[in-house]
Amino acid sequence: MRGKLGILLTATLFLLSCSNGEKVSKAEKVKKEKGLQSRVCSDDTVLAKGKNIKVTLADYRSTWKLLNPKAKEFFKNHPEELLRRMVNRRLVLAYVKDSGLAKEYGLDREMEEFKKEYLSRKFVSDLARKRVKPISEEEIEKRFRELFPNKDPKEISQGDREFIKNELQVKAYDRAVSSVYSEIEKKLKVVKKDGKLTIECCGIKVSEKLGKDPKKQEEKLKERFLTEYFYSQALKAGYDKDPEFKRMFTEYFAGKAIEVFKRELSKKIEVKPEEVEDYYRRNKEKFKMPERVKAVVFYFSDERRAKEAKELLDKGKSWQEVAKRFGQFNARERVYYKDAKDPIGVAIFSIGNPKGKEAIIISLSENRYALAYPVQYILGGPIPFEKAKKFIELKLKERKLREAEEKELSKLWKEYKVKLENLSCLR
Repeated sequence: MRGKLGILLTATLFLLSCSNGEKVSKAEKVKKEKGLQSRVCSDDTVLAKGKNIKVTLADYRSTWKLLNPKAKEFFKNHPEELLRRMVNRRLVLAYVKDSGLAKEYGLDREMEEFKKEYLSRKFVSDLARKRVKPISEEEIEKRFRELFPNKDPKEISQGDREFIKNELQVKAYDRAVSSVYSEIEKKLKVVKKDGKLTIECCGIKVSEKLGKDPKKQEEKLKERFLTEYFYSQALKAGYDKDPEFKRMFTEYFAGKAIEVFKRELSKKIEVKPEEVEDYYRRNKEKFKMPERVKAVVFYFSDERRAKEAKELLDKGKSWQEVAKRFGQFNARERVYYKDAKDPIGVAIFSIGNPKGKEAIIISLSENRYALAYPVQYILGGPIPFEKAKKFIELKLKERKLREAEEKELSKLWKEYKVKLENLSCLR
């Protein structure tokens, strides 16, 4: 329908321009196309749909806002890739629900409890906010006198004013929340009968077997009742239909579903010993450790103190004694190697003597010095197969898992009949 409407509008514009005998410039055409696109591309515009799957432009924009700058830079040039990843998350969630895995892993129960807890608290919070009145100047001055009895309220700074105002707002909000709960608690009917504890009110009843500590049990059951009650009020108010809540709920549990999805796929993945051996043989050059050195590094803001510490080490004092004398109690032996990203490691191997216990002073920046003291030189060389074996197994398993994920997702796209549309709205 939307496609036909677009064709009809374009044809009408064309006929009108012809009948008026006007020449439409390229700039005017672009302007009209943009105007047409803005009418088609709204928050409700569907970008992807399938069986129990739907992604709107509002969903896409919401996800976009959560991306870090680096991800935004990438997806700015590949918007369709972001959409596909959003679809993948929803597909996995739908699959985990439909296949019974959500029930098997207790995810469906967790989802329901999360929904109840979140929406009931949101309803109470909104109700409480409506009861909170604006903080008056009199209240701010009164609190200021309590905090600073020797100061004149007229001399209050803007910073103190904001601090006191925020403090009073938080307290007023907390009181309002308590009042919302207490109004319902007063109406509760608590019954202990036939070995059961029951709490009911307003058409809602919760009960459980009496335990060893009835008083503590009653408090917990009251909390459960209040959650159920305010959840029911939230549903009546349509809180579960709120688009922002639905997006948050979907994204949060899509992440949980992906964990279940991967766990199930992992059960079918096997890495054979010969595969591990073959990988090691083909990548033997990569399994080499560079020469390294165990060293202790002290940091100073004064070069003079760095020189004093060096003199003590040169005279045979242990690094532990030097650390104690200069109050550097966090100093300990660490492994360094010649890594371009590590100025300490580069300095030890370039200007120092990693094979000998000779302390060197390294100027890191203005008023910042490091004193590196080599303790033990470690010769580089190939990593034995037995030590590399576990790492290779994990690496191969990760690779096979990615391949299995891609294969399964490809099936799910077909099974759930997912189609992308209105992709021009992504630009």
